[in-house]
Amino acid sequence: MPSPADTDSQQGERPQGPPSFSLVSRDLDSHTRAIAVTGELDLATTPGLRDALDSAFHTGSRVVVDLSDTVFIDSTALSVLLGAARRMGEGDDASGAGVEDAGTEPRLAIVCTRPNVLRIFEFSGLDGVFAIFATLDDALAYARSGRTAPCAG
Repeated sequence: MPSPADTDSQQGERPQGPPSFSLVSRDLDSHTRAIAVTGELDLATTPGLRDALDSAFHTGSRVVVDLSDTVFIDSTALSVLLGAARRMGEGDDASGAGVEDAGTEPRLAIVCTRPNVLRIFEFSGLDGVFAIFATLDDALAYARSGRTAPCAG
């Protein structure tokens, strides 16, 4: 008699578990980079986000981190995002120090559509630190302009 696992695999069902992680970083124009994260951002996957953000800093990019397909983030991911905001001048000092092109002030915007992920920002008190938006278009508009960011929550 087959076990339930054998039956599931015979029927072509996928094993349950966390969604596949992926990170796609792409330049949208000469000063704007989008980083889309799918799956879980945790201790094992956050180094990829850190590398993508570090790469964006070298060009002085305005960055949008799209968490629309992110199902979970932990404190490691929050720490990387907070470090990025501070390096870009969003968290403490809006001077943009270290950016070679003075006409391209670095900015960080986050797209967050999943209530459980947004709650992590809220519970940590970081929803007031980050420019969080419900849509990619709104986040891009903020990153490319100088206007003030309303939170998605």
